[in-house]
Amino acid sequence: MKPVYKLMDPRGRVHIPKAMRDALELDCGDFVKLLMGKNGLQLQKVHLIEVGDQSPEAVEAYVQAAVAVMSKDKQMELASRLLAQLRKEEIL
Repeated sequence: MKPVYKLMDPRGRVHIPKAMRDALELDCGDFVKLLMGKNGLQLQKVHLIEVGDQSPEAVEAYVQAAVAVMSKDKQMELASRLLAQLRKEEIL
């Protein structure tokens, strides 16, 4: 595939062309890993089982991805449990 040049927007985002996303089998909601190397930046698609990163950002991304595939009923159940937990912690 030929090189593609893109401008970075003020928020640090770069649009990955559809042809490249298709070639890499990247879809909306997929996890990617960014690696810095001698030759620049590398992007890699990863699966949840490969992530293993327990930083707050990684955990939040995991939770958002998991919630996105849950049924509305499961989302409401989870939200209810989280609210109950937060209320309990506020009392303590």
